[in-house]
Amino acid sequence: MMADNNPRGSLFVGEGVIVRGTFEVPEMAVVAGLVEGELNTKEVLVDTSGIVNGRINAEVVEVRGEVTQGLNVTNHLNVRSSAKITGLTQYAEMSVEKGAKLSGELRLIDAPIPSVRQPLTEVDIHPKDEISDID
Repeated sequence: MMADNNPRGSLFVGEGVIVRGTFEVPEMAVVAGLVEGELNTKEVLVDTSGIVNGRINAEVVEVRGEVTQGLNVTNHLNVRSSAKITGLTQYAEMSVEKGAKLSGELRLIDAPIPSVRQPLTEVDIHPKDEISDID
């Protein structure tokens, strides 16, 4: 049984189960049933029978089922061929299988700037100096 090895801090919504609300899940959520509401977690698997009528906020997401109000994925979004996603989908990295259905807006989340580069705020730009040079 999956329950025997279900890791701590995880949520499993089985097929035929309906849950409503905002869910704060420290580790992983597996949705094979219906979630009505927001799901905030590290990793999510929306299985082929799973439906999330709400928004998902996570680092890593695999969608085989349906998500109706979009996603915010800070690392990788894997959209399988059986997936149906509607709404605003924000992602850092995404892979999509042939046959997947995506509708709504796709928005790439900017990857963080590596610490080796200087932040833009440290660069001295003086537009007034450039204008005065023209005279």
